[in-house]
Amino acid sequence: MDIEDYEREKAEKRLLEKLHEAEEAVDGGKGWLTMDELKSEVGE
Repeated sequence: MDIEDYEREKAEKRLLEKLHEAEEAVDGGKGWLTMDELKSEVGE
């Protein structure tokens, strides 16, 4: 394995970890804002 393979695998692992975190955050609707919550967050 050369450095390019190592860097590619490292980046792929980080990406998959972030995708997994995102899936957990939105699982069952948790993590999503309602339209009213969004408006209150942006000050409308």
